[in-house]
Amino acid sequence: MRITITAKHVKVTDKMKDYAREKLAKLERYFDRIANIQVILDKDGKDNVCEINISTETHNQVTAIVHNAEDMHAAVDLCVDKSHRQIKKIKEKLKGHKGNDKRKKLGRDVKKLTQRLPRETTYEEAKNE
Repeated sequence: MRITITAKHVKVTDKMKDYAREKLAKLERYFDRIANIQVILDKDGKDNVCEINISTETHNQVTAIVHNAEDMHAAVDLCVDKSHRQIKKIKEKLKGHKGNDKRKKLGRDVKKLTQRLPRETTYEEAKNE
């Protein structure tokens, strides 16, 4: 996973870059197929803007943008949380929980259908009729 941090219209300290890297490194715990993360820290008037672009090995793109008037740390925190939710959603789509439930449902349906079927007559019963 490669993390690139860029600053626009604001000077970002090394401490802030390390803080952002530390927060973004935790995303790899949730989804290990992250290929590239690009962080853009910007100052737009009085707002601090954090934009995170994530590209994965499964060709999914995630973009999270947060405007925060308080400080850059809060903007990074909110943006990482937002991207975490999006990564979690991608992972759930890739994982697919339908297999186990389909098998259980199929088993229940077969059981119901076999209970409804009329009892087959044996050769002896058919011969006596």
